[in-house]
Amino acid sequence: MAIPKQERQDIRLLKRKQTRWERRQITVEGEKAILELLKSTWITERIYFTAGRELSGRLRESLQPSTSLAEVSSKDMELMTSLKTPPGLLALATMPDKAGRAEHTAGVWLYLDRMNDPGNVGTLVRVADWFGMAGVVMSTDSSDPFGPKAIQSAMGSAFHTPVRIQNFADLPARWKSRVVGLDAGGQNLFELHDQEAPTMLVVGSESHGVSEDVRSACHVMASIPGAGRAESLNASVAGAIAAASLVQQGVAVGQGR
Repeated sequence: MAIPKQERQDIRLLKRKQTRWERRQITVEGEKAILELLKSTWITERIYFTAGRELSGRLRESLQPSTSLAEVSSKDMELMTSLKTPPGLLALATMPDKAGRAEHTAGVWLYLDRMNDPGNVGTLVRVADWFGMAGVVMSTDSSDPFGPKAIQSAMGSAFHTPVRIQNFADLPARWKSRVVGLDAGGQNLFELHDQEAPTMLVVGSESHGVSEDVRSACHVMASIPGAGRAESLNASVAGAIAAASLVQQGVAVGQGR
């Protein structure tokens, strides 16, 4: 039941972004997220579970051939977890080669510009997955989409949604043929003309909005009209409303739509 101290320490170090990317390993917690992981092209190396916990039949049936199981003490799980309340189920996974390096495909890509909140990053990855968008691109100074909180917020979508980490200025031109940024002072998003449909939809940071260099490259700045007193919308909420609007307008957002 006890695991070697070094193994436990190796898991704990994956809380650090630098370590995750150097090793190209992450941890995933909770049954729902782990089930999505097991269905993906990611390699699930090992699943740790607390002593006395019964693994569901669905989980056992989904195990990859190379996945091992390890029963651990509650104390070990508390030391390894990245969550305030550990669910008692933690997987160690290896990133595929294309993680963070998605290639361009037709449709609408979300671009996350300097988005610092991992919860918003994960939620917007899930939004892109829900609406069948082409994928998500994010600046290098955005929160890590494969960090623990982002993974939890994405609820498994991080393993199925194409993600590319690259600054806007460095993206090839084909990604930026029609860029629409979200901004409270822009034109009404719901009244965009067909020729203004984006190939990239930019959501800015929670504190500062779209950065000046990205704003200057946008073909249109669009706003989500409101009627209440709130000063602004949460970044992930704004991104979700914008994505829903594009789908409602019949824009080919990608992945079969």
